[in-house]
Amino acid sequence: MNNKFLNNKYTKTYYAIINNAKIRYWDGYSETHHIIPRCIGGDDESSNLIELTAHEHLVCHLLLRKMLPPGENYGLIAAAWRMVNMEDENGNRHRVTGRLYAKLKEEFSVSHSIKMKGRAAPNKGKKEDRSEVLENIGNAARKRDANKKTCPHCQRQFTPSNYKQYHGDICEKNSNRDPNVVTVKTRGQKRSSQQKANISAGSLKYFKENPRGLMPQSQKDSISKGCKGVKKSKEQGEAISATVAKQIEEGTHYTQQPKKQCPYCHVQASKARYNAYHGDKCKHKPVHVHTLAWTTL
Repeated sequence: MNNKFLNNKYTKTYYAIINNAKIRYWDGYSETHHIIPRCIGGDDESSNLIELTAHEHLVCHLLLRKMLPPGENYGLIAAAWRMVNMEDENGNRHRVTGRLYAKLKEEFSVSHSIKMKGRAAPNKGKKEDRSEVLENIGNAARKRDANKKTCPHCQRQFTPSNYKQYHGDICEKNSNRDPNVVTVKTRGQKRSSQQKANISAGSLKYFKENPRGLMPQSQKDSISKGCKGVKKSKEQGEAISATVAKQIEEGTHYTQQPKKQCPYCHVQASKARYNAYHGDKCKHKPVHVHTLAWTTL
C-alpha cells in the first residue's frame, strides 16, 4: 500500500480489486491501469501496471479520488472526470448515475478552482506566432464571413446564430415587427435595490483589494493625444443628438438638474460635474504653505 493513501474504506476496496485482478484469469476486453497514478509519482514499469475490465477501471478511478486528502487529489478527480466524459471510437461512454455525474463535476470544479487560484493564464501577454494556427484562425474567420447573412431591415451582416436571435423578422428596424417579441431578456428591466447593493458591494471590495491609484500623467497625455482632432462619425453625432433631445424632453439632462456652486471658483455645476471637477478637486482651491512644504520634500 502506498504511504500517500489514506487508511480508509476506499483504499481497502481499491486494493481488493487490484489484488483480485492479479490472480484471476480474464481473456475479455481489458484496460491498462496504473496502480499508483502517474500524477502522484507512479511510473510505467510493469510492476505498476494491471489489466482491469472497463467497469473495474472506472470504479478504481472513482475510489482513487477518495484516497488522498482534499487539496492533494486534483489529478485523481480530473482523471475520474475525464473517464466519465471520455468516448470511445463508437461514441460510447461509461454509464454513471446522474447523481454521481453531478458530484464528480462539482468536485472537479472546486479542486480546479483551488489549483488555479492566483495563477496567471498561460497565454497572458503572449502573441500567437505559429503560422499553422494563424492560418486556421484566418480560415475560420473567412468561413464565418462567407456564412454571414444580411438583415433586410437594418442592412447589416451577421453570423447565422446572431441573425436568428436578433434580426430578420424580429429586427428592431422592422416596422412590422411583433411588439410583444423581446429580443433581449433584460431589455427594459430595472435592477432591484438588492441587485444594485450587491453590485456596489462587489465593486467596492474589488477596488479595495486591487487599488489602482491615480492615473499617471503619461497615460492622460496618451489618451488626450489619441482623441485630439478625431471627429465623430455622422452616425455617432446623430445618436448623441437623439439621446440629448430625449433627455431634455424627459427632464433628465444635466443642464436641467439642480446646480451646486463651487466655493473656490464660484462656478455653478450639476452634481456629476461638481463631483468630477469642483469642490476639493477644484484647480482653484488654494494650497496651504505647510502642505506645499511637505509635498516638495
